Amino acid sequence: MPARRSRSRRTVALIATATVAGSGVTLTAPAIANATPASCAATFNLFIPGTWETDENADPAQPVGMLKPVADALKSEHGSRAQVYTLPYMARAFDNGHTYADSKADAVSKAKQVLTNIANSCPNTKFTIVGYSQGADAAGDIASDIGNGNGPVDPDRVLAVGLLADPGAGTNGSATVGPRTSGQGIAGPRSQGMGALSGRVASICDPGDLYCSIEKGASPLLGSLGSILSKTPSTSDTTPADGNSSLATALTSDFSDADLPALGSNTTALGQLLAAPTVDIRQVAATATSIANTVAALTDLIDSGAADPAANSQLAAAPLDSAERNASDVLTRATQSDLDQALRTATDLAEAAHALTGGDPPTLPGSTPEMQTLAATAHTLNTQIAPLASTPIDALTSATGVLSVLKPTVVVNQVLNVVTGVTSLDMPGILTNLTLLPHKVAALDAHGAHQIAGELNNQFAPLVKMAAAVDLNWVSQVLAIIPDPSGATRIAALVASILANVDVIRLANIVGQIQEVAWSAVEKLLPPPGQHPDPLGAGAAMTGLVPVGLDLASVAMNMLSGTATKTSPELLGKHANVVSTGITAQADTLDLPQLSNLLLELSRSQGAEDLVSLVGEGLGAVSFFTSGAHTNYNALVVDNAGRNAIEWLSDWLNLQIGHAL
Repeated sequence: MPARRSRSRRTVALIATATVAGSGVTLTAPAIANATPASCAATFNLFIPGTWETDENADPAQPVGMLKPVADALKSEHGSRAQVYTLPYMARAFDNGHTYADSKADAVSKAKQVLTNIANSCPNTKFTIVGYSQGADAAGDIASDIGNGNGPVDPDRVLAVGLLADPGAGTNGSATVGPRTSGQGIAGPRSQGMGALSGRVASICDPGDLYCSIEKGASPLLGSLGSILSKTPSTSDTTPADGNSSLATALTSDFSDADLPALGSNTTALGQLLAAPTVDIRQVAATATSIANTVAALTDLIDSGAADPAANSQLAAAPLDSAERNASDVLTRATQSDLDQALRTATDLAEAAHALTGGDPPTLPGSTPEMQTLAATAHTLNTQIAPLASTPIDALTSATGVLSVLKPTVVVNQVLNVVTGVTSLDMPGILTNLTLLPHKVAALDAHGAHQIAGELNNQFAPLVKMAAAVDLNWVSQVLAIIPDPSGATRIAALVASILANVDVIRLANIVGQIQEVAWSAVEKLLPPPGQHPDPLGAGAAMTGLVPVGLDLASVAMNMLSGTATKTSPELLGKHANVVSTGITAQADTLDLPQLSNLLLELSRSQGAEDLVSLVGEGLGAVSFFTSGAHTNYNALVVDNAGRNAIEWLSDWLNLQIGHAL
């Protein structure tokens, strides 16, 4: 950022009241503060960083991340009169066993405690609160509480609140600074507004940043997903799991106890420990536990579909040696390993070793039967995990950050792709042709069989793509717990639930086989010029196809019956899904022809176009990953003077503080 201008020059450019053009809200500064005790600063300036910019153990005296230049500007301008405090908190999202909502709650709780302590010990100190991204989400909630009389400090002690990329953008009483946005924050505006702080809250959002600007009316599915993921805490032993919490928890990875870079060395070390004449059993237990924790995190991620070709393709297309490309390589090697068995083996080994650690000294001769058994188990583990463990350490190291936050994007992409794929299905045509094709085959109608099989091949294309890329049964459950006023997700959930019980790939292969044989028969009936028709050969070919036609009728029966015949599995194997029974019940009472008519209406509606556009928008908002727009605020011009968002926020806060000194 360029060097700060002098205070006198800024004062010429700014006035005590900064009015944001077109916002209808005026940003003002409250009355000047009285003198404070020597031990207290005139102003306490709380900065709340964004996701992954800090952690619980960070030094609050050291500004970090996007807001660091703003904090530095305040210190440079006002020195010791302005105390800058950067909140240490979880600052995570779905990558440490906790949801985004858990992390935000941690920020709100810790920030309120800090503000309460300062307010009580320094009665004349004034406050500013600034947040970015997840930090803005927390800061905005605190400001709303303060403005409505439920906060840790009185409203008249708050000079200014700055919100950058606020997921709660659109809250009444916050002034929009910079470009106007067409949507609201992914978490939704705060219902109480800013209350008494109206006019002292500035909100800046890049129109392309889905965290703070999404049109939920036009994108109800994405909007609903965003609300669920931004507001739902993870489940615990004391918290009953509803549909939303099950989904949020299912999207959460936990790599906090995983040590992916050490996987290879730990596997080697385990074998060496057990091959020694005297075995340090405690070290064996610790090493096996580390391996089990790492494999468990990867297994959970792969179970979400992260390694499926459709999900892995974007990572695989990244530049060579990039973290994303390395993550793709790790996922590929993980699928080449027997991770499910490796997890059981490592867990059994760790438990057996722990059971033997009670001795004194904590060593056992390597020749004992127990150690020989553990050594054999370690050898089995080494074989099961060999492809993954052979990954270069630098690749494992760089891939860890990508993998730990990958699950939300993978899962939500599956959901959106299924919705758009279902919408594109020609279900009426599929049902009609599936009914006709076996009859055409039985009647030895080569022309009719070839034509209908060709149509079905085209109609099956999106269905085959879905079946190969996702677990339709699981996705149907996810869709069923997402509120969507348009009804698109309910229809998609029902269709996905039914299709999950049909062997789609086999069905498509049979249709393709019929098309090929029927075409061969047609060629015998209509040979090239100079050749005689061969009706006997054509008839023989079609006769040989009759068993295939019977197979087709058998495989298609579940689809044509219009009911889901299997019980849905648990949501990602973690929590029983109370909605799955409801899906099955709806599918039992709604026949497929009726459902196909609803699907046909949906495919012709504006809603279908909106659904298709969702996939193109990207999922930075719902998965809380950074995007270009979300990290570009130091280049986003927000006023006629050409200041970017960081410069404007620095100048505005300095102005408010200056009037209070």
